[in-house]
Amino acid sequence: MSLMDKLERKFGRNSGPSLMLILIICYAAGYIACRIFPMFAQLVCFNPALIAKGQVWRLFTFVMIPSSSELFLALITCFIYFSISKSLEMIIGRFRLNVFLLTGLLLQVIGGLAYYWICSSSVITLPNASYVINLNPYYVYATLFVLFALLFPDAQFLFMFIFPIRGKWMIFITLVMYTLDVVSAFMSGFAGYAWMLVTMILMAVLNLLIFMAMNKYSVKRRPKNVVNMHARNRAENSGGSRVSYRHKCCVCGRTDVTNPELDFRYCSKCIGNYEYCQDHLYTHIHKGQGGDGRQ
Repeated sequence: MSLMDKLERKFGRNSGPSLMLILIICYAAGYIACRIFPMFAQLVCFNPALIAKGQVWRLFTFVMIPSSSELFLALITCFIYFSISKSLEMIIGRFRLNVFLLTGLLLQVIGGLAYYWICSSSVITLPNASYVINLNPYYVYATLFVLFALLFPDAQFLFMFIFPIRGKWMIFITLVMYTLDVVSAFMSGFAGYAWMLVTMILMAVLNLLIFMAMNKYSVKRRPKNVVNMHARNRAENSGGSRVSYRHKCCVCGRTDVTNPELDFRYCSKCIGNYEYCQDHLYTHIHKGQGGDGRQ
């Protein structure tokens, strides 16, 4: 049993609301605030010097700073992040996704404080920008695509909404984009900002590696529920025999045979006999219309 399995068994039932949804709401609120009050970003950005003076809210509010001032790009960003997070939530569960995002943001804060301590500077002026940004969770969100691609290397992505590519190539494209961001920052003469980018990227990649290690995932060894889901689909499509089990989650397909450590329950709000594992009991969309679902 992996470390994440132990944490999930102890705290998984109280995984709380979707952290990505909360972050998207904060992102949208920050975008609106920046459009109404352009100096808003300076009040919420990550600035260790001001944090040391008591402005501790900056440890959390930096997630509100939008990565783009264009409304269309902001809407697309929110849609993409929400879509990929819902897909991962269906696969690994809300608890694990929340842990991934939470540890990613925590590492970003640690990296920002370490950068400030090493460089003795917390102000990085961006080119062609009217405000100062020190830390951005963009790279944490971007690693969600890498995580999805590691779980489904043969899945197809529409790069730039046009070019279809497989998940395993999406990983290399993401790394190339990271490299181009850093190189362009150095070539623009903003060495301080470039090193901050390096710090954010390293922290995002470290978070991904830690998450994979905690779940005992690897490129060649995907989580059991993903492997079993593909095996079950192949067996059903080929008319093969079904594995005997007593309980089965109708969302992720895990059973008491493939995952004996899980708890399974029926939902009283769904119309029909729909059974869910502990990861999806409180996060699934209820099936049926009206009534309390009891037969």
